[in-house]
Amino acid sequence: MKHPKLIMALCMTVISAGLFSFFGNAQQSGDFNNSQKQEINALIRDYILNNPEIIPEAVEVLRSRQNANILSQSEGLLYNDGYSFVAGNADADVIIVEFYDYNCGYCKQVPDVFARLLEEDKNVRIIFKEFPILAESSEFAAIAAMASMKQDKFMDFHRALMKNKRALSEDLILKIARDSGVDESLLLKDMADPEIESNIMKTKYLVQVLGITGTPGFVIGDQIIPGYISYDKLKDIVDKQRQS
Repeated sequence: MKHPKLIMALCMTVISAGLFSFFGNAQQSGDFNNSQKQEINALIRDYILNNPEIIPEAVEVLRSRQNANILSQSEGLLYNDGYSFVAGNADADVIIVEFYDYNCGYCKQVPDVFARLLEEDKNVRIIFKEFPILAESSEFAAIAAMASMKQDKFMDFHRALMKNKRALSEDLILKIARDSGVDESLLLKDMADPEIESNIMKTKYLVQVLGITGTPGFVIGDQIIPGYISYDKLKDIVDKQRQS
């Protein structure tokens, strides 16, 4: 095959831009005569058919580029929204953002994973974002959790909510708050602040932009990851982000 490196580069361009969309562009280009256009199209098609293994690689490159663009546009809401709870090293070289719901069974497994990571890796930062979508009680719990930050009780309350195995209700959420050392009367007052609900709506908008449709969901470095992550997988992702 003629000029394999050139053909490989052309193929990667084709797939990154959208599979086979290049063919139409090549036909419209004034840089090649008809014979050259036909030869280029045939070479690209043959190379892709003979080397289909390049397609997943190219799709992954395209996905990474799209993610990088989305994350760049969402940087303020992701990392510096001014209302999400932040744990870990403020100067960390790897940042993890979690989106969760207090009624989500898989979300309830994450606190132990994070606790181990923070214990073993002193150079990560975790940003907690309320994403209540599963029930009305999820919304009440999210508002209560955000209000608890004013009493510096968020992490205790958050962990207690995640450890709870019973169906959440407003009464149970308030009991968990009291058991976590939260002043209930002050909590209820702070929960009435309309800014809290506004901030949750901002997070829901952010999730739509990122394409996260369920809980838990994560942003780690340049990756947008749906679903639960085990400790070993999380550690591997963090290590690779650090290396890159």
